[in-house]
Amino acid sequence: MSDFAITVEPLKCLRNDYAYNECSICINICPQKAITTRKGKLAIDENSCTLCHGCVGVCPTEALESSKFEPNFFIAKEISIENSELKQKLIGETLKLSCKDMGVCLSVFDSSHLISLSLKSNRKIEADLSACNECDLNKQDKLKIAIDAAIFETNSFLKEFANKNIEVKSDKKTDRRDFFKTIFKRSTAVVEEINESVEKPKTKLPLKRILLKNAIKEAIEDTNRFVSGDYSFSISKTIDKSCTNCKSCVEFCPTNALFYSNDFSKIYFQSGKCIDCSICNDICEPKAFVDGYEHDMSMFAFDKAATAIEHNLIVCKRCKMAFASKEGEEICPKCEEFDRDFSYMFMTAEEIEALEKKKS
Repeated sequence: MSDFAITVEPLKCLRNDYAYNECSICINICPQKAITTRKGKLAIDENSCTLCHGCVGVCPTEALESSKFEPNFFIAKEISIENSELKQKLIGETLKLSCKDMGVCLSVFDSSHLISLSLKSNRKIEADLSACNECDLNKQDKLKIAIDAAIFETNSFLKEFANKNIEVKSDKKTDRRDFFKTIFKRSTAVVEEINESVEKPKTKLPLKRILLKNAIKEAIEDTNRFVSGDYSFSISKTIDKSCTNCKSCVEFCPTNALFYSNDFSKIYFQSGKCIDCSICNDICEPKAFVDGYEHDMSMFAFDKAATAIEHNLIVCKRCKMAFASKEGEEICPKCEEFDRDFSYMFMTAEEIEALEKKKS
Protein backbone atom coordinates (compact mmCIF):
# COMPACT_ATOMS: atom_id res chain seq x y z
CA MET A 1 0.00 0.00 0.00
CA SER A 2 1.43 3.39 -1.00
CA ASP A 3 2.23 6.02 1.64
CA PHE A 4 1.49 8.77 -0.86
CA ALA A 5 -1.17 11.26 0.32
CA ILE A 6 -3.58 10.45 -2.55
CA THR A 7 -4.40 6.85 -3.40
CA VAL A 8 -6.86 5.04 -5.65
CA GLU A 9 -9.38 2.68 -4.06
CA PRO A 10 -9.83 0.14 -6.92
CA LEU A 11 -13.13 -1.26 -5.65
CA LYS A 12 -14.73 2.19 -5.81
CA CYS A 13 -13.45 3.14 -9.26
CA LEU A 14 -15.99 2.87 -12.08
CA ARG A 15 -13.39 1.22 -14.27
CA ASN A 16 -13.49 -1.72 -11.86
CA ASP A 17 -17.30 -1.99 -11.90
CA TYR A 18 -17.47 -2.30 -15.67
CA ALA A 19 -14.50 -3.29 -17.82
CA TYR A 20 -15.54 -1.10 -20.72
CA ASN A 21 -16.12 2.02 -18.65
CA GLU A 22 -13.81 4.83 -19.73
CA CYS A 23 -14.46 7.41 -17.01
CA SER A 24 -11.66 9.99 -17.25
CA ILE A 25 -12.90 12.89 -15.11
CA CYS A 26 -9.90 12.76 -12.79
CA ILE A 27 -7.49 12.39 -15.72
CA ASN A 28 -8.97 15.42 -17.46
CA ILE A 29 -8.80 17.75 -14.47
CA CYS A 30 -5.21 16.95 -13.48
CA PRO A 31 -3.06 19.96 -14.47
CA GLN A 32 0.13 17.90 -14.26
CA LYS A 33 -1.11 14.89 -16.24
CA ALA A 34 -0.10 12.81 -13.22
CA ILE A 35 -3.06 10.41 -13.52
CA THR A 36 -2.90 7.78 -16.24
CA THR A 37 -4.28 4.30 -16.89
CA ARG A 38 -2.29 1.09 -16.79
CA LYS A 39 -4.07 -1.98 -18.11
CA GLY A 40 -7.34 -0.10 -17.78
CA LYS A 41 -6.76 0.87 -14.13
CA LEU A 42 -5.89 4.29 -12.70
CA ALA A 43 -2.33 5.07 -11.65
CA ILE A 44 -0.88 8.19 -10.02
CA ASP A 45 2.63 9.41 -10.85
CA GLU A 46 3.80 10.50 -7.41
CA ASN A 47 6.70 12.47 -8.88
CA SER A 48 4.39 14.62 -11.00
CA CYS A 49 1.45 14.98 -8.61
CA THR A 50 1.33 18.33 -6.76
CA LEU A 51 -1.41 17.23 -4.32
CA CYS A 52 -3.79 19.91 -5.56
CA HIS A 53 -6.68 17.50 -4.75
CA GLY A 54 -8.75 18.42 -7.81
CA CYS A 55 -9.12 14.73 -8.63
CA VAL A 56 -10.47 14.03 -5.13
CA GLY A 57 -13.22 16.61 -5.61
CA VAL A 58 -14.47 15.55 -9.04
CA CYS A 59 -14.47 11.76 -8.60
CA PRO A 60 -18.14 10.66 -8.62
CA THR A 61 -17.47 7.56 -6.51
CA GLU A 62 -14.81 8.98 -4.18
CA ALA A 63 -12.35 6.39 -5.46
CA LEU A 64 -9.50 8.87 -5.04
CA GLU A 65 -8.82 9.14 -1.33
CA SER A 66 -6.59 11.54 0.57
CA SER A 67 -4.87 11.17 3.90
CA LYS A 68 -4.12 14.89 3.79
CA PHE A 69 -7.57 16.42 3.42
CA GLU A 70 -11.00 14.77 3.30
CA PRO A 71 -13.73 17.20 2.14
CA ASN A 72 -16.61 15.29 3.73
CA PHE A 73 -14.93 15.25 7.12
CA PHE A 74 -14.11 18.95 6.79
CA ILE A 75 -17.81 19.69 6.26
CA ALA A 76 -18.84 17.41 9.14
CA LYS A 77 -16.35 19.15 11.42
CA GLU A 78 -17.55 22.63 10.51
CA ILE A 79 -21.18 21.67 11.06
CA SER A 80 -20.42 19.98 14.37
CA ILE A 81 -18.99 23.27 15.64
CA GLU A 82 -22.41 24.83 15.25
CA ASN A 83 -24.00 23.18 18.27
CA SER A 84 -26.87 24.64 20.25
CA GLU A 85 -24.59 26.81 22.39
CA LEU A 86 -22.81 28.45 19.45
CA LYS A 87 -25.72 28.58 17.01
CA GLN A 88 -26.91 32.08 17.88
CA LYS A 89 -23.37 33.44 18.08
CA LEU A 90 -22.47 32.16 14.62
CA ILE A 91 -25.48 33.65 12.83
CA GLY A 92 -24.12 36.37 10.56
CA GLU A 93 -20.53 35.16 10.90
CA THR A 94 -18.56 34.12 7.81
CA LEU A 95 -16.99 30.73 7.12
CA LYS A 96 -14.14 31.34 4.69
CA LEU A 97 -13.03 28.59 2.33
CA SER A 98 -9.45 29.35 1.43
CA CYS A 99 -6.72 27.18 -0.08
CA LYS A 100 -4.25 29.09 2.06
CA ASP A 101 -6.06 28.03 5.24
CA MET A 102 -6.99 24.49 4.19
CA GLY A 103 -3.72 23.50 2.53
CA VAL A 104 -5.40 22.22 -0.65
CA CYS A 105 -7.07 23.72 -3.71
CA LEU A 106 -10.78 24.55 -3.44
CA SER A 107 -11.39 22.16 -6.34
CA VAL A 108 -11.42 19.48 -3.62
CA PHE A 109 -15.10 20.45 -3.20
CA ASP A 110 -17.78 19.74 -5.80
CA SER A 111 -21.32 21.15 -5.77
CA SER A 112 -22.57 18.36 -3.48
CA HIS A 113 -20.05 19.35 -0.81
CA LEU A 114 -20.77 23.06 -1.13
CA ILE A 115 -24.56 22.67 -1.11
CA SER A 116 -24.42 20.44 1.97
CA LEU A 117 -22.24 22.92 3.82
CA SER A 118 -24.40 25.89 2.84
CA LEU A 119 -27.69 24.25 3.81
CA LYS A 120 -26.44 22.95 7.14
CA SER A 121 -24.45 26.00 8.24
CA ASN A 122 -25.79 29.07 10.01
CA ARG A 123 -22.86 31.10 8.73
CA LYS A 124 -22.30 32.93 5.49
CA ILE A 125 -19.98 30.96 3.20
CA GLU A 126 -17.21 32.74 1.32
CA ALA A 127 -14.93 31.14 -1.26
CA ASP A 128 -11.60 32.91 -1.53
CA LEU A 129 -10.39 32.61 -5.12
CA SER A 130 -7.99 35.53 -4.98
CA ALA A 131 -4.93 33.29 -5.52
CA CYS A 132 -6.34 31.21 -8.40
CA ASN A 133 -5.23 33.25 -11.40
CA GLU A 134 -1.60 33.40 -10.27
CA CYS A 135 -1.46 29.88 -8.84
CA ASP A 136 1.24 27.63 -10.31
CA LEU A 137 -1.00 24.60 -9.73
CA ASN A 138 -3.73 26.02 -11.96
CA LYS A 139 -2.21 25.11 -15.32
CA GLN A 140 -4.48 25.70 -18.32
CA ASP A 141 -6.99 27.06 -15.81
CA LYS A 142 -8.27 23.51 -15.21
CA LEU A 143 -8.70 23.83 -11.45
CA LYS A 144 -10.28 27.29 -11.63
CA ILE A 145 -12.78 26.07 -14.23
CA ALA A 146 -13.79 23.20 -11.94
CA ILE A 147 -14.16 25.55 -8.95
CA ASP A 148 -16.24 28.04 -10.96
CA ALA A 149 -18.51 25.25 -12.24
CA ALA A 150 -19.07 23.87 -8.73
CA ILE A 151 -19.85 27.31 -7.28
CA PHE A 152 -22.15 28.19 -10.20
CA GLU A 153 -24.22 25.02 -9.80
CA THR A 154 -24.25 25.44 -6.02
CA ASN A 155 -25.51 29.01 -6.16
CA SER A 156 -28.05 28.20 -8.88
CA PHE A 157 -29.53 25.47 -6.69
CA LEU A 158 -29.35 27.45 -3.44
CA LYS A 159 -31.03 30.46 -5.02
CA GLU A 160 -34.24 28.59 -5.79
CA PHE A 161 -34.15 26.04 -2.98
CA ALA A 162 -33.03 27.94 0.11
CA ASN A 163 -32.48 31.60 -0.83
CA LYS A 164 -28.79 31.29 0.04
CA ASN A 165 -25.55 31.66 -1.86
CA ILE A 166 -21.79 31.37 -1.59
CA GLU A 167 -19.95 34.66 -1.85
CA VAL A 168 -16.86 34.71 -4.06
CA LYS A 169 -13.78 36.74 -3.18
CA SER A 170 -11.32 37.19 -6.03
CA ASP A 171 -9.79 40.65 -5.84
CA LYS A 172 -6.84 40.24 -3.48
CA LYS A 173 -3.31 39.55 -4.77
CA THR A 174 -1.03 37.23 -2.83
CA ASP A 175 2.76 36.94 -2.85
CA ARG A 176 3.36 33.65 -4.66
CA ARG A 177 6.31 32.45 -2.57
CA ASP A 178 4.57 33.31 0.69
CA PHE A 179 1.41 31.63 -0.56
CA PHE A 180 3.02 28.23 -1.29
CA LYS A 181 5.07 28.36 1.90
CA THR A 182 1.87 28.87 3.90
CA ILE A 183 -0.28 26.33 2.06
CA PHE A 184 2.11 23.41 2.58
CA LYS A 185 2.78 24.36 6.19
CA ARG A 186 -0.94 24.53 6.89
CA SER A 187 -1.70 21.17 5.25
CA THR A 188 -0.08 19.17 8.06
CA ALA A 189 -2.15 20.90 10.72
CA VAL A 190 -5.38 20.49 8.75
CA VAL A 191 -5.06 16.73 8.42
CA GLU A 192 -4.58 16.42 12.17
CA GLU A 193 -7.64 18.54 12.91
CA ILE A 194 -10.03 16.94 10.43
CA ASN A 195 -9.12 13.27 10.06
CA GLU A 196 -8.51 12.50 13.72
CA SER A 197 -10.51 9.49 14.95
CA VAL A 198 -12.89 9.42 11.98
CA GLU A 199 -13.82 6.19 10.22
CA LYS A 200 -15.13 6.13 6.68
CA PRO A 201 -18.50 4.39 6.25
CA LYS A 202 -18.66 1.10 4.39
CA THR A 203 -21.08 1.96 1.61
CA LYS A 204 -21.22 1.94 -2.18
CA LEU A 205 -22.92 5.31 -2.21
CA PRO A 206 -20.41 8.20 -1.99
CA LEU A 207 -20.41 9.92 1.39
CA LYS A 208 -20.85 13.31 -0.28
CA ARG A 209 -24.17 12.10 -1.70
CA ILE A 210 -25.35 10.94 1.73
CA LEU A 211 -24.45 14.32 3.24
CA LEU A 212 -26.24 16.14 0.41
CA LYS A 213 -29.45 14.13 0.77
CA ASN A 214 -29.49 14.60 4.53
CA ALA A 215 -29.01 18.35 4.13
CA ILE A 216 -31.87 18.58 1.62
CA LYS A 217 -34.13 16.46 3.84
CA GLU A 218 -33.76 18.94 6.68
CA ALA A 219 -34.38 21.96 4.46
CA ILE A 220 -37.18 20.67 2.23
CA GLU A 221 -40.69 22.12 2.46
CA ASP A 222 -43.74 22.15 0.21
CA THR A 223 -42.70 25.53 -1.15
CA ASN A 224 -39.23 24.46 -2.31
CA ARG A 225 -39.84 20.79 -3.10
CA PHE A 226 -39.72 21.35 -6.87
CA VAL A 227 -36.78 23.05 -8.58
CA SER A 228 -36.72 24.23 -12.17
CA GLY A 229 -32.99 23.92 -12.84
CA ASP A 230 -31.17 20.88 -14.22
CA TYR A 231 -28.55 19.79 -11.70
CA SER A 232 -25.79 17.24 -12.25
CA PHE A 233 -26.47 15.40 -8.99
CA SER A 234 -30.20 14.88 -9.60
CA ILE A 235 -30.66 12.57 -12.60
CA SER A 236 -33.80 10.84 -13.86
CA LYS A 237 -33.96 7.77 -16.08
CA THR A 238 -36.70 6.04 -18.00
CA ILE A 239 -36.47 3.01 -20.29
CA ASP A 240 -38.26 2.78 -23.62
CA LYS A 241 -40.01 -0.24 -25.12
CA SER A 242 -36.92 -1.47 -26.95
CA CYS A 243 -35.74 -2.91 -23.61
CA THR A 244 -35.33 -6.71 -23.74
CA ASN A 245 -35.42 -7.14 -19.95
CA CYS A 246 -31.95 -8.70 -20.05
CA LYS A 247 -31.24 -7.56 -16.44
CA SER A 248 -27.71 -6.33 -17.23
CA CYS A 249 -28.35 -2.71 -16.24
CA VAL A 250 -29.61 -3.75 -12.81
CA GLU A 251 -26.76 -6.18 -12.25
CA PHE A 252 -24.03 -3.68 -13.19
CA CYS A 253 -25.40 -0.57 -11.45
CA PRO A 254 -22.68 0.20 -8.84
CA THR A 255 -24.99 2.01 -6.40
CA ASN A 256 -28.17 -0.09 -6.82
CA ALA A 257 -30.06 2.88 -8.24
CA LEU A 258 -31.81 0.41 -10.57
CA PHE A 259 -33.69 -2.56 -9.10
CA TYR A 260 -36.48 -5.00 -9.99
CA SER A 261 -39.93 -5.52 -8.57
CA ASN A 262 -40.48 -8.88 -6.88
CA ASP A 263 -41.93 -10.44 -10.04
CA PHE A 264 -39.27 -8.87 -12.32
CA SER A 265 -41.96 -7.16 -14.39
CA LYS A 266 -40.83 -3.64 -13.45
CA ILE A 267 -37.50 -1.86 -13.22
CA TYR A 268 -37.42 0.94 -10.66
CA PHE A 269 -35.04 3.87 -10.53
CA GLN A 270 -33.91 5.94 -7.53
CA SER A 271 -32.51 9.35 -8.40
CA GLY A 272 -30.87 9.78 -5.00
CA LYS A 273 -28.62 6.78 -5.61
CA CYS A 274 -27.64 7.53 -9.22
CA ILE A 275 -24.13 8.99 -9.70
CA ASP A 276 -24.58 9.38 -13.47
CA CYS A 277 -21.80 6.90 -14.29
CA SER A 278 -23.62 5.89 -17.52
CA ILE A 279 -22.76 2.20 -17.12
CA CYS A 280 -26.42 1.30 -17.66
CA ASN A 281 -26.50 3.38 -20.85
CA ASP A 282 -23.32 1.79 -22.16
CA ILE A 283 -24.24 -1.81 -21.37
CA CYS A 284 -27.75 -1.59 -22.85
CA GLU A 285 -27.62 -3.17 -26.32
CA PRO A 286 -30.84 -1.58 -27.69
CA LYS A 287 -29.91 1.78 -26.09
CA ALA A 288 -33.25 1.94 -24.32
CA PHE A 289 -32.33 4.44 -21.59
CA VAL A 290 -33.67 7.99 -21.74
CA ASP A 291 -31.85 10.38 -19.41
CA GLY A 292 -33.21 13.54 -17.84
CA TYR A 293 -33.20 15.47 -14.58
CA GLU A 294 -35.22 14.94 -11.41
CA HIS A 295 -36.82 18.22 -10.30
CA ASP A 296 -38.71 16.83 -7.29
CA MET A 297 -36.24 17.06 -4.42
CA SER A 298 -38.36 14.75 -2.27
CA MET A 299 -37.83 11.99 -4.84
CA PHE A 300 -34.10 12.66 -4.73
CA ALA A 301 -33.52 13.16 -1.01
CA PHE A 302 -35.80 10.40 0.30
CA ASP A 303 -34.78 7.76 -2.29
CA LYS A 304 -38.30 7.42 -3.66
CA ALA A 305 -38.44 4.96 -6.53
CA ALA A 306 -39.96 5.77 -9.92
CA THR A 307 -40.99 3.12 -12.45
CA ALA A 308 -38.51 3.21 -15.31
CA ILE A 309 -40.39 0.56 -17.32
CA GLU A 310 -43.10 -2.07 -16.86
CA HIS A 311 -43.04 -5.27 -18.91
CA ASN A 312 -45.78 -7.69 -19.91
CA LEU A 313 -44.22 -10.98 -18.82
CA ILE A 314 -45.43 -14.27 -20.28
CA VAL A 315 -43.99 -17.80 -20.21
CA CYS A 316 -42.24 -18.88 -23.40
CA LYS A 317 -43.88 -21.97 -24.95
CA ARG A 318 -40.49 -23.45 -25.80
CA CYS A 319 -38.15 -22.91 -22.86
CA LYS A 320 -40.86 -22.23 -20.25
CA MET A 321 -39.01 -19.12 -19.04
CA ALA A 322 -40.72 -15.77 -18.48
CA PHE A 323 -39.86 -13.03 -20.95
CA ALA A 324 -41.02 -9.53 -21.88
CA SER A 325 -43.55 -9.90 -24.67
CA LYS A 326 -43.75 -6.77 -26.81
CA GLU A 327 -46.74 -7.51 -29.04
CA GLY A 328 -48.15 -10.75 -27.68
CA GLU A 329 -45.32 -13.02 -28.88
CA GLU A 330 -45.44 -16.50 -27.36
CA ILE A 331 -41.83 -17.48 -28.16
CA CYS A 332 -39.00 -15.60 -26.46
CA PRO A 333 -36.29 -13.91 -28.55
CA LYS A 334 -33.65 -16.40 -27.38
CA CYS A 335 -35.65 -19.37 -28.61
CA GLU A 336 -36.42 -17.62 -31.90
CA GLU A 337 -32.72 -16.91 -32.35
CA PHE A 338 -31.86 -20.52 -31.56
CA ASP A 339 -34.43 -21.80 -34.06
CA ARG A 340 -33.07 -19.50 -36.71
CA ASP A 341 -29.40 -20.34 -36.21
CA PHE A 342 -29.37 -23.97 -35.08
CA SER A 343 -32.57 -25.67 -36.26
CA TYR A 344 -30.63 -27.57 -38.95
CA MET A 345 -28.83 -29.51 -36.22
CA PHE A 346 -32.01 -31.37 -35.32
CA MET A 347 -33.32 -32.08 -38.83
CA THR A 348 -32.86 -35.18 -40.96
CA ALA A 349 -31.27 -34.92 -44.39
CA GLU A 350 -34.67 -35.44 -46.01
CA GLU A 351 -36.21 -32.61 -43.95
CA ILE A 352 -33.38 -30.25 -44.86
CA GLU A 353 -33.70 -31.15 -48.55
CA ALA A 354 -37.46 -30.61 -48.46
CA LEU A 355 -36.99 -27.24 -46.72
CA GLU A 356 -34.47 -26.09 -49.33
CA LYS A 357 -36.82 -27.06 -52.17
CA LYS A 358 -39.62 -25.14 -50.47
CA LYS A 359 -37.44 -22.02 -50.23
CA SER A 360 -36.47 -22.23 -53.88
